[in-house]
Amino acid sequence: MNIRPYDKRNDYSQLRDCVIELQEFEREIDPRMPTGEAIADDYIAEMLNRCRSCDGGVLIADDNGTITGYVTVLNRVQSDDLDDGDIEFGLVADLLVRNAHRGRGVGRELMQAAEAFASSNDVRWLRVSVMAANHGARKLYASLGFGEIYVELEKRLL
Repeated sequence: MNIRPYDKRNDYSQLRDCVIELQEFEREIDPRMPTGEAIADDYIAEMLNRCRSCDGGVLIADDNGTITGYVTVLNRVQSDDLDDGDIEFGLVADLLVRNAHRGRGVGRELMQAAEAFASSNDVRWLRVSVMAANHGARKLYASLGFGEIYVELEKRLL
């Protein structure tokens, strides 16, 4: 397996499939979310725009031409919370390992590549957010040294 930068000429279709799979996985946790098919193209366009504006990139896990996963890293994210001040950090905006390739260390390799990419761009702090019920991802992030800084809670009212 090789971790490499996204190539828009050759990777779009498989990246689109990954985005759909990620969205459908998250919809299993929160069915209020839109379908992957409904958002995939706009999501990728926005993801690539954020990469351009935040000096980021998309890294692909490639196994002989098959994309087994991807990670999106934004290197220059400025907090928009007034009480944060001028905090700038890196952000892992997306991480997906295709279902058929889970349990083989692909996620760990992608995250290590994301950290290396961020470090090479002078990022001091790297953040990642995860849905609370995504226990596998939370376990991976904790094993890589990530710790909680905020916990967002929700209560259904109606």
